[in-house]
Amino acid sequence: MSNKLKSNPAGRFGVRYGVYIRKKVNNIEEKQRKKQECPFCNGTAKRISSGIWLCKKCKKRFAAHSYYLEKESLDEKLLKEAKFKDKSNLEKEPVEKKPKKSKPKKPATKKPTKPKTLKPKKTSKTK
Repeated sequence: MSNKLKSNPAGRFGVRYGVYIRKKVNNIEEKQRKKQECPFCNGTAKRISSGIWLCKKCKKRFAAHSYYLEKESLDEKLLKEAKFKDKSNLEKEPVEKKPKKSKPKKPATKKPTKPKTLKPKKTSKTK
C-alpha cells in the first residue's frame, strides 16, 4: 500500500462505492464544512440534524436544505412567506376561464358483422 495522502473528503472510502458516488460525497461535504450563514441575521448557523439549523447569534431554529444552506434560495423563501402574511396579496382577482371548443361528435355506427360459420373438422383415417 502506498503512503499517499487522501486529498478529498471521500478519500476515506478508497476505491469502494464507485467514482460517481465519491464525487457526490465530495461536493456535499466540501459545502457542508464551510461556515453557513444564517438567513435572518447573517450569523453562523449550525446543523442540528438533517434539514434543521440553529443560528448561534440570534438563536433561531429553522428548516432548510439537508446538508448546507443556500443563501439565495432561503431569501426567496422568506420573501414568499412575507407576501403570504400580507392579506392584501392573498385577495386576487378571479381569472375568467375560456370555454373549451368542442368538436361535433360523429354518430356512432356499428360495422356489420359476418355471421360465424362452423367449419367441419378434418379427420384423418389411417388404415
